[in-house]
Amino acid sequence: MRVLLICNYKPGVGGISGQVEILQRHLREEGHTAEVFSTKGSFLWRLGLLFRLHRVAKDYEVLHIHCCSGWGFLPAVAGITTGRRLKRRVVLTYHGGGGERFFAKHTRIVKHYLSRTDTNIVLSGFLAETFEKHRLPYTVIPNILELDGHHFRLRSPLKPNYICTRAHEGLYNIHCILRAFQKVQHELPEATLTLVGDGSQHAALIQMANSMELKNVTFTGHVDNQAIYRHLGQADILISTPIVDNMPVSLLEAMNAGLLVISSRVGGIPYMIDDGKTGLLFESDNDNELAVKMLWAVEHPVEAGTIIQQAYNAVNNYHWENIREKIYCSYGIPS
Repeated sequence: MRVLLICNYKPGVGGISGQVEILQRHLREEGHTAEVFSTKGSFLWRLGLLFRLHRVAKDYEVLHIHCCSGWGFLPAVAGITTGRRLKRRVVLTYHGGGGERFFAKHTRIVKHYLSRTDTNIVLSGFLAETFEKHRLPYTVIPNILELDGHHFRLRSPLKPNYICTRAHEGLYNIHCILRAFQKVQHELPEATLTLVGDGSQHAALIQMANSMELKNVTFTGHVDNQAIYRHLGQADILISTPIVDNMPVSLLEAMNAGLLVISSRVGGIPYMIDDGKTGLLFESDNDNELAVKMLWAVEHPVEAGTIIQQAYNAVNNYHWENIREKIYCSYGIPS
């Protein structure tokens, strides 16, 4: 089978691009041809996008599009248009937590394109509800996690070493983490916080941490996705504070490494994390509640250890071996 993966691709950054890389690797390992076509580029480059994609896609049997909201919907427009012209099988995976708002604002455009695919894939029940509301067909297939038992480390007792691996953008609300950490450090002066990543708010976050006179805060800057586990291995508790989200792989990576995950209760995250059983959830942008959860994790090592173990067991659901059959079914080929 020859599969063309279409997305706004950028190597080494995780997210949608990271999932595309993982899928490509597994397809190749099982003997299929899988290449990536990136729709990312300048405005002038994108003017010739359909021509370039048509020229490449004619050599493939399946076009697997990975898209999200906003400009992230461009791969869907280009890929579906090309696939229908070439009469190829078109599979689309919708990522991101902003689907409901985007669908409501651009209903006609969304329904026009997403009703013309052979299969629409959503990552969790969260986006499934949005597709149902707009009467669009879908199947649920979660993100793929690269499992490696070497990453897991039993932390006993759990120490107040916190980490966040989300981009420094407004959507991920890193400011909330700094406010909560200030409260935690008042109770636990030895607490540490590592903020992995970069983004448009990076400098402002550094300035905020300095103005709050926080101690033991490390800003790593950009870290290649392949090096994430090295940083996770030095922490005990992962904090994630998005305002909206769908199915962040960063939480799965932390669970796989043996960290306790504390996340805001938004979007598709409650479908991933069972509060009190495989992680801890708090109301979005509530730094007081977040601080309480951060302290609880350290003060209740036995209960936290049980949650960590249950989370580690749960990540097996995201292993390629448990997902491949559904992927192949969407491609119309036997597994």
